[in-house]
Amino acid sequence: MICRSGKKPGWAAWISLTLVLAGCTTPSLDMSDDRIEPPGPDAGVVIGSVLVQADQEPPQAWYNKLFGRKAGGFTYEFEIVHIGINEPIIGTAPYTKRYELEVKPGKERFFVARLPSGNYLFKAFHHEGFSTMGGDLRLLFSVAPDATQYVGRLLLEFPRRVTLGTSFTYKIEDGREAALAVLRQRHPDLAADVVDTPMQSQ
Repeated sequence: MICRSGKKPGWAAWISLTLVLAGCTTPSLDMSDDRIEPPGPDAGVVIGSVLVQADQEPPQAWYNKLFGRKAGGFTYEFEIVHIGINEPIIGTAPYTKRYELEVKPGKERFFVARLPSGNYLFKAFHHEGFSTMGGDLRLLFSVAPDATQYVGRLLLEFPRRVTLGTSFTYKIEDGREAALAVLRQRHPDLAADVVDTPMQSQ
């Protein structure tokens, strides 16, 4: 769907425009607040988590006001995209579907999603409100039909202060037991026969 606006609309057009823009909202990768159907011939279920860690600092540290912003004070927004069958994994081609995930530092963000089968990419992240502050990830996971898969815990680590170009590190960890505990609590019917298929760096 293409979202665009032209000349200033009247009140009836404003209502239509509002409905169109609502259709442009990027869905969350975490669908656990809704009822999730079991995997099927054209879709699978994935579970995993993201954890953002930032070094702590004394509240009155002199560099608080001099260098950057506190990494622990942001919400981090992750972009996940469904990759076409013939697309090279470089993040340039149009995507069939986009998803997002918001993560607060220090709190593991679990996600459960039923997705069409195919390849997906944790493409990038940015700091909320600062689209130029962030980085590329390019972590690939696949969704298989008729399967529930655990794709791992993405651990993203920052220094205590961040500015444009601040370096970060990330890795995929095994946090299966914690993720399955969440899955059993929210969607017990999906918790059996979970297969490990961790994300892979591209």
